[in-house]
Amino acid sequence: MQPLHVKHLLLADGPDFDTCRQRVEHFFARTILVKYDTVRVVAADSHAGDDPRFWPALEQGVAANRAFLAELLSDLAEAGVRSASDLATLPQGYASKTLHTIAHLLDGFIGIDSRFYNLSADSHWLPDRQRQQIEADPAHHWLISVEASSAAGDADRVFTLRTIPTARG
Repeated sequence: MQPLHVKHLLLADGPDFDTCRQRVEHFFARTILVKYDTVRVVAADSHAGDDPRFWPALEQGVAANRAFLAELLSDLAEAGVRSASDLATLPQGYASKTLHTIAHLLDGFIGIDSRFYNLSADSHWLPDRQRQQIEADPAHHWLISVEASSAAGDADRVFTLRTIPTARG
């Protein structure tokens, strides 16, 4: 399997870069949804809310998530899903895994395809109320850039959430 290399941009609240960096590192150390061999915070690509690069980077991250969601919805349509009732007969395989990924984007579970992740809201989006909070106190909000990798290319640990019975001889 090819090595996996991904970039994430996480929104975190805190009084300074170090506090937000620690929150992001703690999140990756504790989450069971993605596990990487290495997680490296890229300070040079991390921005406080009062940095002029903050809003363009945040908007690009949200737009990347929206584009990925649109791509997945298009894939479902190509698989024949026209309405919610079609999901009842969706065969297991690529289409059902696509639906699973869509659900994760919408319900706020980070995945290897998450470009922007709002750690403060457990979301892939930025609610209007939070936007107003950032505008009112920009220095207390940080976009933390992360580069993560796994040598085996196996960062998706969803399979560990299920107990699979084994045959005993």
